[in-house]
Amino acid sequence: MTEQLMQEAKTLHESGQLDEAEKIYLQVIEAEPRQFLAQCALGFVYMLQKRFVEAERHLAASVAVEPRLTEAWVQLSAALHNQGRAQDALNCHDRALGLEPDNVESLTNRAVILLDLGRVEQAQVTIDTALAFKPDFVHTLIIRGNVYAAQKNHEEALKAYNEALSGEPDNPTALENREHALFALGRTSRCPPSYMRRLFDGFTASYDQHMLETLNYRAHLHLRDLANKVLKDKITALRVLDLGSGTGLVGEAFKDHVEGGRLDGIDLSPIMNEEAKKRGIYDELILGDLEPYLASPGASYDLLLAADTLIYLGDLAPTFGGASHRLEPGGYFIFAVEAKEGEGWEKTDGNRFAHSLSYLQEEAKRQRLEFVASNDCILRTQDSVPVAGVTMALRKPA
Repeated sequence: MTEQLMQEAKTLHESGQLDEAEKIYLQVIEAEPRQFLAQCALGFVYMLQKRFVEAERHLAASVAVEPRLTEAWVQLSAALHNQGRAQDALNCHDRALGLEPDNVESLTNRAVILLDLGRVEQAQVTIDTALAFKPDFVHTLIIRGNVYAAQKNHEEALKAYNEALSGEPDNPTALENREHALFALGRTSRCPPSYMRRLFDGFTASYDQHMLETLNYRAHLHLRDLANKVLKDKITALRVLDLGSGTGLVGEAFKDHVEGGRLDGIDLSPIMNEEAKKRGIYDELILGDLEPYLASPGASYDLLLAADTLIYLGDLAPTFGGASHRLEPGGYFIFAVEAKEGEGWEKTDGNRFAHSLSYLQEEAKRQRLEFVASNDCILRTQDSVPVAGVTMALRKPA
């Protein structure tokens, strides 16, 4: 009877009917609590459902009865790691590798945990061991790249990600991590979107206080000062798009301009969007990357605003071109950037970008935007040092 039920549950499990498989595994365990294969299989079901506490309980029960289940130790490690118990997870991999020293999955995941624990040299040894057994395993190559990135050896990290992509050209993790390596090496024209999303998702709760009080951030107010000079009679009922809307500091500074009009915002961070929503001033908050959004068909605006946004973009041609596309004739694009002497743009030591006045004017002209005005300003302080900036107003010809 048990064997028949186990086969039925296995069939459901493999077909993705996890809730039905769970019921049968529980039925078997109720009848035979020491049925370690049912305990193990149910643990696997709970791992697929991300029910890590329950997965831990049943996987631990399975290895308590039969400690030679390598895959149960591997999955138990994952359940513990997902609960933040890195050292316990590491111990499980050591048990698995005691049974199968050439288990590449266990070796690779052990290296991931060692990285989380800051034990980078041990992670290097572990990942090299895994690759000695299986040199072309894509996941292992990605983790090797991560180990090199943790050592600030971005050239070697890039090589590892490229090798992973030679095996799986569309692997999203390898593609994303490769972009991060190129950014670290100064070979990209903007901050990677995933980098920005993680940065701001983890920064939202204290963002306003940190920016306004600790960094004395004033870019949003400098935008308003310039807008007061150039908008003239265009002061209300404007359709406005806030690029990189964050928690809504810019929207708050300009909300009187949109009475009777419309205020939209776009940001990469879902958590930032949720925070901005609380202000109750935006008609729509869009989750996305401003470059492709501006280039796509959609609503047109009288005013585009970008305060602490373009500092994460080097080459502004896509943004200026998109602004020209989305502005109404006669509409304005008012923004702030970090200032650079001389020509062009450059990546800063703070992983941002600075732009020269001449670059901004020339790129605006290339994208058929008219230069209207600019002001020198201090955007914020960083490590007690004032950060020089420029606010600029461009206009789409009427």
